[in-house]
Amino acid sequence: MHTVIYGGAFDPPHSEHVKALKCAVETFGAKRAVILPTYLPPHKSRGFLDFDTRAELARAAFDGVADEVIVDDAEKVRGKDNFSYLLLPEMKKKYGDIVYLIGGDSLRDIGGWRHPERVLAECTVAVAPRKGCGDAEGEMRDAIEKYGGNIVVLDFMGGDVSSGRVKASLLLGEKCEDIPPRVAEIIARRGLYRDYAEDVEKLRGMETEELFAHTEAAVMRAVDLNSRHNLKQDFRRVFVAALLHDNAKQRPSLDGLDVPKDSVGTPVLHQFLGAEKARRDFGVTDGGVLDAIRYHTTAKPDMTVLEKLIYTADSTSYDRDYAPIPELRAEVDADFEGGFLAVLGYTYRKLKAKGGAVYPLTESAVKFYLPELAAEYGE
Repeated sequence: MHTVIYGGAFDPPHSEHVKALKCAVETFGAKRAVILPTYLPPHKSRGFLDFDTRAELARAAFDGVADEVIVDDAEKVRGKDNFSYLLLPEMKKKYGDIVYLIGGDSLRDIGGWRHPERVLAECTVAVAPRKGCGDAEGEMRDAIEKYGGNIVVLDFMGGDVSSGRVKASLLLGEKCEDIPPRVAEIIARRGLYRDYAEDVEKLRGMETEELFAHTEAAVMRAVDLNSRHNLKQDFRRVFVAALLHDNAKQRPSLDGLDVPKDSVGTPVLHQFLGAEKARRDFGVTDGGVLDAIRYHTTAKPDMTVLEKLIYTADSTSYDRDYAPIPELRAEVDADFEGGFLAVLGYTYRKLKAKGGAVYPLTESAVKFYLPELAAEYGE
């Protein structure tokens, strides 16, 4: 009897998770499904909810998907070194003939796993493709050629849904249709994902409806890019930086805060002021988050991944539909680093076309990342 093993953070489990598991169960005629919530994921940022809460949500989400559904706490018991190549032999001893279900994003990133050849040698791996996660058939062929084993791409195409996107919606106080009803009931009853409710409401009162809509779009964009490109940025840091990136845009009063004198009276003032007001008004003390806010408009040389992420998410946020942003958004979706450079180049050319001085940090960023472009303008 086949047993489908389905691992993941499930933070929270969403409807596409359920659909993928149902498809795997039906494809292999499995009578049993074992859910294996991650404890401390080695290849992702730390979880949002604790293990026991995620296990509870998983039980509610996957109940009835197979004749027998088990939520296994093997990762919690082990506590560390929970790599697939170590866990799957344990699952095989415990449950017999197993099939390991992964998402299309996991297949895309399999080269970064510990000993992928041992994972693929242990059992059949079933892949549930998802929109925006590459060419599953091509990646399957490449993986088999490189690592061996047996990979089956399911007759399935997951929607544009991720746990990160679901979390962001819930944290923003938005209604989310992408989670099973029983999961939604537990989340509501226990007040889960309400960690930033006070900050969200405070910010909503500081921004016009139009600006807050942009803020929400930038949050979703940042969360999506972090997941799509496996940037491994901590979800909370991404969320807070994106949420507060424009918090001072409609609050230009200096209030005695320390900002560069040459930014006063310019369109870039709000980024510097935003970092200071995020610290003062929202209690943000994380220097990396504050810097992501501080440079989200100008960019700067030698940016961190988080700084690039917020800069790029703001510039290609989902509310920006004027040319050439959709094309730039597609470039970023295909290649994060290349897309970041494309956004920086587009912004610089646009500023130069307008005439007048370009803010020094932007000039420095272009010289650092795009020296040939800077040379075109004699910089």
